[in-house]
Formats: sequence, C-alpha cells, structure tokens
Amino acid sequence: MPGLPLPGGVGWFTAFLVAAVYGVVGAVVPVANAEAYAIAAGALHPAGSVAAITGLTLGQGIGKMLMFWGVRRGKELPFFHARHHRASAVADRRTDVTAEGAADREATPGASRDATLLDASFDAPAPGRREDERGLVRRWWSRTVRLSLRLIGDTRAGLPLVFLAAIVGFPPLYPVVLVAGASPIPAWSFGIVMSLGRGIRFALLAWGGSGLVDLLEVGG
Repeated sequence: MPGLPLPGGVGWFTAFLVAAVYGVVGAVVPVANAEAYAIAAGALHPAGSVAAITGLTLGQGIGKMLMFWGVRRGKELPFFHARHHRASAVADRRTDVTAEGAADREATPGASRDATLLDASFDAPAPGRREDERGLVRRWWSRTVRLSLRLIGDTRAGLPLVFLAAIVGFPPLYPVVLVAGASPIPAWSFGIVMSLGRGIRFALLAWGGSGLVDLLEVGG
C-alpha cells in the first residue's frame, strides 16, 4: 500500500516493485544476488521485509519461468533440431572410427597391448604424488551435481530436487532450471515448487538479517 511508509520513506508498493524487478534480473543474471537483497531487506527495513520478500519471490518466479520456457520452446526451433542432427552425425562418425580402431587392434595384439599401456600411463597418477584433498572434494562435488541434474527429469525425484535446489542451493538452481526446461516436468508444477522454495529461502535469510542486527544492537 503506497500510503504506509516504511523506514526511510519507502512505500510498501515501492519496496515490493523494486524487489520484484531485482528478483527478475537476479533470476537470469547471477551477478545480481537475490540472497544478499533478502538479507539486506531484513536487516535495513524489518517492517517492510514482507513486501520486499514477496516481490523478490515473485520476481524470481517470473525470471526462472522465463528461463524454463526459453529452454522448452527453444527445443522446438528448427535451429535446435539442425544442431541436434549435426551432433548425431558427428557422434555416428566417431563411433565408426572407434569401431575401426578396435578392429585394427584386435588384428594386431601387440599394438593393442601397447595402446592399453599407453592409456593406463595417462590415467595412472604419478608415482609418489598424493591426491590433494581439495581435488577430491571438487571431484566429489562435480559427480554429485551431475548425478542430481540427471535425476531432474525423473518423475519421482525431479520436483523434490527442484524444491531442494530452490531452498538450499544444491544442486545449483541455475542449471537445474535449464535441465528442468528440457525435461518432461510440467511447467505449472515446476513454477509452484520453485517459487515456494525460493520464498522460504528468502524469508529465512531476511529473518536472519533482522536477527543479526538485533544481536549487534544488544552487543553494542
């Protein structure tokens, strides 16, 4: 309501509108961090955080649905199908070349053994080199994310994973939206689940921002 001013003279409708626009931008451009906006809204204007969080959630829902439909409709464009056919042709040619190479190696066992040893030399770690823990974590994270994204198209696991990504950010929401757009997930189900998750996330962050300010005031 424009007649109810917030601290600093900002109206409720203005706070809602600004947050909604920022939410749309942040949904498409990751640099515009919606989480930081939610924390700032709770910390700077606790009384108006409801309007800001509502607008931010609506904006995120609109932005993510634009991405979702962009992927889904993009699959129907002739350009996409032309690229798909070209990729299939390239894959077929690579398969033929691989099959011919395998046949040649079977005809010459010595060459096959040498090739196997050569491949093993590339895959095996260097002697005495210990694996870095950060490298292990990165590989585990990468594999987990890939597995999660593959499950997005599953009828049972897809929507729960979208909800999880919307709330906690894992799997990363940006690729989840793109994968969901290419999957058979119904658009209305995706929109509701994703918006609900984002609303919960923003509300918790705004509450945390407000609580942090109260804690600092008590400590001061």
